[in-house]
Amino acid sequence: MRDALAVVVDVTAVIALALLACRLLRRRSAALRHAVLTAALMAAAIAPLLEVALPRWEIAVLSGADSLTALAPSVSVDLPPPVAVSGDTADATAPTWPAVILTIWAAGFLLFVAGLLSGLVRLSAITRTCLPIQSAVWRERRDMLFRHDSMTRPIVVLESAERPLLLTWGLFRPRIIVPAAARAWTIDRIDVVLAHEMAHIARGDWALLIGAEVLRAAYWFNPLVWIACRRLRDEGELACDDIVLQRGVGAAEYASHLLAVARDVLSVDRGWASAAAVANTSTLERRVSAMLDSRRNRVSLTSTGRACIVGAVLAAAVPVAAVTLTEQVAPVVDASALRHDRALSPPPAVIVAPTPAVAIPPVRRTVLRAAAAPAQQNPALLSGVFRDATGAVLPGVAVTATADPAGMSYSTVSDNNGAFAFRSLPPGAYQLRATLPGFASIAIAVTLTDGDDARRDLTMRVGALTETVTVQCPLAGVAMLPRGAGVVLAYSSRPAATPLFAAQAVPVRVGGNIAAPRRTRSVIPTCPDTRLPADGYVVILEAVIGADGVVKDLVTLRPKPGDQQQQALVQSAMAAVRQWEYTPARLNNVATPVIMTVTVLFTRS
Repeated sequence: MRDALAVVVDVTAVIALALLACRLLRRRSAALRHAVLTAALMAAAIAPLLEVALPRWEIAVLSGADSLTALAPSVSVDLPPPVAVSGDTADATAPTWPAVILTIWAAGFLLFVAGLLSGLVRLSAITRTCLPIQSAVWRERRDMLFRHDSMTRPIVVLESAERPLLLTWGLFRPRIIVPAAARAWTIDRIDVVLAHEMAHIARGDWALLIGAEVLRAAYWFNPLVWIACRRLRDEGELACDDIVLQRGVGAAEYASHLLAVARDVLSVDRGWASAAAVANTSTLERRVSAMLDSRRNRVSLTSTGRACIVGAVLAAAVPVAAVTLTEQVAPVVDASALRHDRALSPPPAVIVAPTPAVAIPPVRRTVLRAAAAPAQQNPALLSGVFRDATGAVLPGVAVTATADPAGMSYSTVSDNNGAFAFRSLPPGAYQLRATLPGFASIAIAVTLTDGDDARRDLTMRVGALTETVTVQCPLAGVAMLPRGAGVVLAYSSRPAATPLFAAQAVPVRVGGNIAAPRRTRSVIPTCPDTRLPADGYVVILEAVIGADGVVKDLVTLRPKPGDQQQQALVQSAMAAVRQWEYTPARLNNVATPVIMTVTVLFTRS
């Protein structure tokens, strides 16, 4: 137990020093901080070996014991031999504190390892449902980046039709999983996503994340280990962002691509094993701010540099593991060496009465009866029909029912009549998720009872439109430009989705034919007479393009309502977007409203 406590202290000290170093290096590159955290976690993993193998360097500290006790005369007393007590006592079977602590730790470790293995199994099962991407553009850009980075391991790009996934995993055979909507991405967005994911593969981030998860399972009770594992993931994302920016991609352009991709995968459950992803929504705002910060150091580390940092941190961990704090022992004073001027009277005799035997009652044993096995439950049925906003049925909708909290998933696809059915589902709570390219995803909760026959008819709305505007403002002290002059406007719209199925000779009306809106009138946001931050400013708006093509219901997503900073920039962006006009979005040749997200990037010229 003493050695185990020493290991915990060593791990806590090493992780605390690494987090402090990352705080001091916050202005340096993310790759440097990532290397420091990696080395600290490696030192924590080998801390038990260091504690056993290294010689102990004992440092004595002050003891709280009273040194006057050494001067007290000693009295020897002959005690009777211990009395043997017979009977069924609890002391013989009572668990000790080390055994209790070990049991609690083992239970937590097994729980976390089981969760990690379950996540890996789920990730492997999802990968088996994916198909190699058929887009020639994706294969061409992948091969070009593969040759440019001189990579040796084969990289497989897969397309997920069931979930809007975007992640990378695998050690010897890395796999990049992209959503089905990726077939409609532009070449610039494809290059940005592939460059980010291949940077994860070249750096070996997935193996490091899995190792960190195993270490967190071993030290699940230590909050500093949790913080270090989370920082390792975040710094890895920032390091890959720096690699993409070093390829010549503009910060504003990269940020716009990141926001668009994150919107597609915003509602995806990340409950499985660690997998690196370009659009990790939990750190999205911090990453966008880091991209637009021109003062940040973006220098990447070489393999030699990373090895030197790992060696330096491990060398610093050696004295931490070797130091052992011991109790300082006060010198013992011999009472016989003391000289007194007066004679001491002998102490009175001490008589100790023998201890009487105590009868200990036997320990009661309680027998717990096993709970009765639950009665067998009848399977449930879940069915329904998918329609669009015009009432036409939607074939080809990917539907997934995920049990909660067991995590078992059941998948199917709606037929030519838009109908789907899950038969023989175990009763319980489920998350029903439906996706179709060109339409917004649906996620609802469904509870099935014993022998239930549940029906859910669902309506899918048209997916959102994405617009990006970059406004270059003059520096302070320069005369303001005329309205609309000196401003760069760049916008990108999601292409129209191609219907998956053509109308068939059946007595139902098949929908899914979408024509995306097209902007017919553009008004450029102006630069107000206000102080623009050095790293620029981002305004994100959301509106509805009505059936008549007019922008309505304009609201601000960023900054949050109530934030009074840079309100002039927000008002300028909103005033311009309100004047935009579009051709109506058409669903089955019927004008329909559609949601639009506009990202306005104010930068200095």
